[in-house]
Amino acid sequence: MGSTDPGGRSVPVENMVCALRRLAPGAALRPVSAELRVLASALRECSASELAVRCPSVVVRVVLASQLRALDRAMTGVFGASCPEAARLVRAARYSGRRRGALLDRLRAEPGLRAAALGWADAVGGQLLADELRGVSPVPDGEDGRRAAELVVAALLPRPEAGGREVLPGGPRGSGFLAVRSVRVGERGFQVGIRADPPVELVRDGGRLALRALWWNGLGRVSDDLGHEYLILAKDPDGTGIVRHWCHPRPAPGVRVLRLESAGYRGECLRLGAVSDAGTFAEVLVKRELTVRLSA
Repeated sequence: MGSTDPGGRSVPVENMVCALRRLAPGAALRPVSAELRVLASALRECSASELAVRCPSVVVRVVLASQLRALDRAMTGVFGASCPEAARLVRAARYSGRRRGALLDRLRAEPGLRAAALGWADAVGGQLLADELRGVSPVPDGEDGRRAAELVVAALLPRPEAGGREVLPGGPRGSGFLAVRSVRVGERGFQVGIRADPPVELVRDGGRLALRALWWNGLGRVSDDLGHEYLILAKDPDGTGIVRHWCHPRPAPGVRVLRLESAGYRGECLRLGAVSDAGTFAEVLVKRELTVRLSA
């Protein structure tokens, strides 16, 4: 299927939660743990950020476990952020006692490793882990609730399905920078291919040249004319060319029109000719919607 970006990471979690509430019939979600089932049930009635208020203890356990997994990966030096705290963590892990057992027990038993882990947690925003290492009872906030919702969605999503039958009649649909080129329906889902051609221009900026470009963020929501929504499982990572999106489940019986809502653009400006080329970035929220009429 090639390199893809999992939809649970690139599509706003609020959109994914909304899609789960209005999911088209025929969906086959993956089984999850008891704790994630509790959060998934709560998300039917509350927003992602409100999870921290609705289910605080479960959010703490789920997010803390995720932060511990990230810490474990960062200790290898292969994964994670590149910062001084990460380098100190790798050194501390290399010369630690390498005790067996749970990572949290190991951190409690080795003050040097715990101090390095605490510095790393503060640097990367792992507040629940930092509180735990300080001996303070962790209290989740709205961001922890959103992170817990992201973990729920990622666990529920089935694997994308390759192949399928083309159901887009005629030529491409769309205008401006975007045009739908393909809709292929498989056994469990469908794939939408959209041609993204955002502008790139070279301009003069105060005596220097600047390259200004837009990169498309892909689709942010997929719905139909019957009121159902569909999960975006994955998408091609590049914001230009033919950008494929893998969606689940397949279009519901009786659906004639798919509504494809853009997630906006990422703007980039790179100033050329300096000793060190300076770039700036910004999110450009353009709510463009494409409609696709399906063949029988």
